[in-house]
Amino acid sequence: MLLPDTGYIDPMTNVAQLYFLPGAGSFAPHILLEETGVPHELVRVVRDEAGNPVRPQGYLTLNPSGRVPTLVWPDGVVQTESAAICLSLAERAGVDALIPAIGAPGRIVVLRRLFFLTNTVQVAILRARYPGRFVDGDEAQAAVARHAQRELAELTERCANWYGTSQPFIRGVVPGVDDIYLAMLIRWTRLTPAPWWDNPVLGGLLDRVMSQPAAQACLEQEGIEVRPPAGT
Repeated sequence: MLLPDTGYIDPMTNVAQLYFLPGAGSFAPHILLEETGVPHELVRVVRDEAGNPVRPQGYLTLNPSGRVPTLVWPDGVVQTESAAICLSLAERAGVDALIPAIGAPGRIVVLRRLFFLTNTVQVAILRARYPGRFVDGDEAQAAVARHAQRELAELTERCANWYGTSQPFIRGVVPGVDDIYLAMLIRWTRLTPAPWWDNPVLGGLLDRVMSQPAAQACLEQEGIEVRPPAGT
């Protein structure tokens, strides 16, 4: 449920609250909330032209960085960082398809992939899209963007190599937390010169993840498309 924009944070809730921006780093956690059935509400963060959160009031007290997502659990615990939220949701669900249980075969591989996606792939996408966040000056920013594009070209193949031809997702017929997180990042690359959905393997993964009922619900609630036009 998308809460009305009251302009302030309401601490009186008995369900999880996800503070989000459409299609941003909150999208994978949103899918996991739907997939796991955790009762939740959506609170949209509004930014000014400089990118600073202005609504809801007091958001910086929840997340001093001002970024999304932030998840407030029903017990009041505040969690930030998209990959960490996804991991917590997958673990609390106790569904091996999302993430193998502690000690189960394959869990180490899932954790490695998830942190590779957030620490390496996600950062490369951000450098390609927003080089001004990393360096000053047009020439330096252009150099950072070029380097990021070269890195992304290599990372495309590394991620595509995770997938074979015998099953739709990494571990079977149900998307796991790593499939879902990667799908979010594939969608982000629309603002780079070489969107990852041009790769047949990764484009297929994106479409399969986004065709799941949980993802379809999120797309509708956030008012976004799977493959929006480049530059939007």
